[in-house]
Amino acid sequence: MGRLALDPDGLAGLVHRLLADADGGWSMGVQGAVAEFVVTLGDPTPVSVHRRGRTVEALAATGGIRLTINDATQAFTADGVDTVYLVVPRRTLPAPASGVTVSDADAGALRPEDRHSLLADLAIGHTAAAFCVRTDDTDLGQHLRAVKGARWSDALSAVGPALVTASPHRIVTTALGRIEVYAAIPPAGGASPEGPHTHLLPPLLRTGRELPPRVSLPPDLAPAAAFHPPPGWTPPHAV
Repeated sequence: MGRLALDPDGLAGLVHRLLADADGGWSMGVQGAVAEFVVTLGDPTPVSVHRRGRTVEALAATGGIRLTINDATQAFTADGVDTVYLVVPRRTLPAPASGVTVSDADAGALRPEDRHSLLADLAIGHTAAAFCVRTDDTDLGQHLRAVKGARWSDALSAVGPALVTASPHRIVTTALGRIEVYAAIPPAGGASPEGPHTHLLPPLLRTGRELPPRVSLPPDLAPAAAFHPPPGWTPPHAV
């Protein structure tokens, strides 16, 4: 791992440029519970990108991302420049939800029309990220309320089929922001779409890993977002 020689303002500028130029893709989450924001070439719907201070948002028809670079944010490149990780001090992270929680609103939603929808945190047990679903579907809302307080594995056993059928919005949140995915959940055996999508894979989630095998960060730092560059991309100077 090599740390990029960029201060928080420089990191915010880099994030803005990458999103505005639709370079590469972004992800948030942990092993087995990940959201990805990718802009596909030829997408008929323009992606809007806005920056306010160190907060950068990009919104597409099938998903969006918000990243807020704080004073403690650092960036590290993985070996081979396959991934750039934005990280924060682990001591600043809140404790994970001990069981499924359900809220009647999502004040942090990227789109105003989604801010009064039901939001359920599936309690995946990680401090680095939370995996949530958001819905206005009354039946799905009842299913989610019925598993309130349950562990993620028990909750998915009970409501997994209903989630696939209703295909709610999926939201992954971290210390630096969120990725929202509006695209439909593919059926069993189906392929994920090329644009924004999520992966919720219990076998990988049970490993408890934050990062892929053979990728590690200093133990006092936690991943909060990852940039996956296009071929030939050259990162800023690493120290």
